[in-house]
Amino acid sequence: MADDALAGLVRSRMERILAVPDERRDALLARLLERHGAGIAAVLVYGSYLRGKRDTLLDFYVLMDGYGTLRPVWQAGLAWLLSPNVYQVAAGSPPDEARAKYALLTLGRFERAMRRDFHPYFWARFAQPCGLVYCRDDATRERVTRALATAGRHFVRRVVPRLPAVFTPRELALTGLGLTYGCELRSEGPGRAAGLYQHDEAWYGSLTAALSGTGLGYGAADRENHYRNHSGEGRRRLSWVGWQVCRILGKFKSALRLLKAALTFDGGLDYILWKIARHSGHYIEPTERQRRHPLLFGWPLLWRLYRRGAFR
Repeated sequence: MADDALAGLVRSRMERILAVPDERRDALLARLLERHGAGIAAVLVYGSYLRGKRDTLLDFYVLMDGYGTLRPVWQAGLAWLLSPNVYQVAAGSPPDEARAKYALLTLGRFERAMRRDFHPYFWARFAQPCGLVYCRDDATRERVTRALATAGRHFVRRVVPRLPAVFTPRELALTGLGLTYGCELRSEGPGRAAGLYQHDEAWYGSLTAALSGTGLGYGAADRENHYRNHSGEGRRRLSWVGWQVCRILGKFKSALRLLKAALTFDGGLDYILWKIARHSGHYIEPTERQRRHPLLFGWPLLWRLYRRGAFR
């Protein structure tokens, strides 16, 4: 019953997002469908676009049946080894051109990531609200909805042992987002998690309430909107060790994903630098040689930004 209730929450949230018409978003979606054709099972939109930001690239997740449409074919191997692959798509002409960044992986890999991945890269992202902008059929819609509900459950289960004896949905969200940010190379400032929570406060409240008393280690407390943590000392210690391992593993995998994006994403170095500057305020202009050969010459520039505290 709890899983059904959570799936209902996910479905309702996605429908509210899609109720807002957007020609720019739909034009980009049309280009994605043109590029990858019938192999697309579903397309999700997530990130700052859902919080009203329109001065940024849209963020899509494209869920495929397989990697047969990827060219050159070695990119399919990259997607299999370290998903997702990241690409760029554009629609229209300057000055009204719309652009989006999209991550591509199979629907099956997406579902497994929500259920089984130790590292939070996927399930932490999709425990947050997102929108389903394209779905091939009702059966696929149900698979995606269930996968997103599983992401929320996974997020809560992994975060609860790091919370105090009595906690609120706000503490769960801020602690969880802080832990997961620490497992990647991130440029967000310290107030980023609080901003995400404030924008979707009702979502995190509903998520925490829906999973209370369902075997995840917590239940309702005496005060309204407060929950009692049942995690024992052993579970807390094991959780601490797990998150430390995630931090080490995550930094390494983030570096590999940056390296891979330089191979698949047009203008990848400029996008990375723009995103870092947008979140941290730190920017260094790359040379033309660094733009042309980011894998060879871009790393000193990123190292200088890291030393300035632009990302962690």
